[in-house]
Amino acid sequence: MENIIGLSLSQVAALIRKKELSPVEVTRNIIKEIEEKNMENNAFITISNALESARDAEKEILNGNYKGPLHGIPLAIKDNISVKGLPCTNGSVIDQKTIMHSDALLVRQLRYEGAIIIGKTNLDEYANHVVGKNKNYGTIVNPLNSEHSAGGSSGGSAVAVASNLCYGAIGTDTSGSVRIPAACCGIVGLKPTFNLIPTDGVTPLSWSLDHVGILSKDCTDLSLIFQSIVPGSRQKLIYQDPSADTIKELTIGIPDNYFFELLSDEVEKKIEEVIDLFISHGSNVKQIHIPYVEKAMMVQEDIIGAEGSYLHKFQLEDYKEDYDKDNYEYFTHGLSITKDKYKEALTIRQRMNKEIQQLFDSVDILLTPTLPITAPKQTDETITWEGAKEDILSSLSRFTGPFNVSGLPALSIPVGYNTDGLSISLQIVGNLYSENQIISTGNWIMDKML
Repeated sequence: MENIIGLSLSQVAALIRKKELSPVEVTRNIIKEIEEKNMENNAFITISNALESARDAEKEILNGNYKGPLHGIPLAIKDNISVKGLPCTNGSVIDQKTIMHSDALLVRQLRYEGAIIIGKTNLDEYANHVVGKNKNYGTIVNPLNSEHSAGGSSGGSAVAVASNLCYGAIGTDTSGSVRIPAACCGIVGLKPTFNLIPTDGVTPLSWSLDHVGILSKDCTDLSLIFQSIVPGSRQKLIYQDPSADTIKELTIGIPDNYFFELLSDEVEKKIEEVIDLFISHGSNVKQIHIPYVEKAMMVQEDIIGAEGSYLHKFQLEDYKEDYDKDNYEYFTHGLSITKDKYKEALTIRQRMNKEIQQLFDSVDILLTPTLPITAPKQTDETITWEGAKEDILSSLSRFTGPFNVSGLPALSIPVGYNTDGLSISLQIVGNLYSENQIISTGNWIMDKML
């Protein structure tokens, strides 16, 4: 048997289904890999008693009760999502001893499908940053280049997938926290349509912007996980790669504002290659203007600030010394956001969402860069653009945040690498509930570009 650690989820699932590979063997190998790598990359905070679940899965499969492609597959869960019997630290010492008495709804669904919960992954404290640094559980280390950021806040989930410590992972995404680390680590990350995957059992940062997302090695694996946990998943759609004729029929929207204004040369060049790829295969490429998008970051900051500070206000003073300093200042500042300012942000959001959704009357998907840069160095606090400085949070979430505000599904895929071996990623955005279309399109692009 070849080394199963480097196989994709779909490859391992096929072997388990044919009874050529045991869930116990798979899980043992993954646990060994975690034990060898986690001290260096800080991907996990907690490891579960996964072998017990693997033995149960093996018995079920041997008795003819094969549940589907996730049966016996080790998956990782971000540590702001409830898993019964395990701590939910939220990346904080404040909650490190909080043992959960029930599973989040999405975890319950994963177990129903036979998945093995291998452990809880590291994150920026309370999911409130995008760089993967955590003073309590260690900085999450990018497997492509250890000097560069792994991204966040779902950095542990991304690194676990990219480092072969699981076959897929669940994260959360409030302003890009699944797509940003996916882009930094060279893997695939999906933020589905708002509320499509329930957030019950997820510690909120911003209840009106939080999304549950999926990280995986490729789009086939992503589709298998997605189809297993979306509501109504017993009526699974069959995943199919788009044919050349299907690609030819697509109308691709390329924004003429905002997304290509501050962009590194290497990222811009690679995205242009993808656009040329669509043109060469007969797709209709159309320039479009995205209304209100320039206000998205302001809207997002006011909403997260107001909602996040409300959720934390009752424990801020009691645990002042336990918070990350930046988080304490952020949530304290959020308390000063007035009701009128918060209402104004919600009003702009409503207008923006209505106008953006109308764009899909004339295009099938939107293409943008996921990030304006490749993964920054861990020591970087700002990025310089033509003499002006932009802080890292703004730079990394500038292209992802607007689609949390709009609630549209957005997928990040790697499309190439720079001379330092860092990933360059593309963001594919679809209309509400068009996840299958953007996943299959992403698969086609990766097949052509990588």
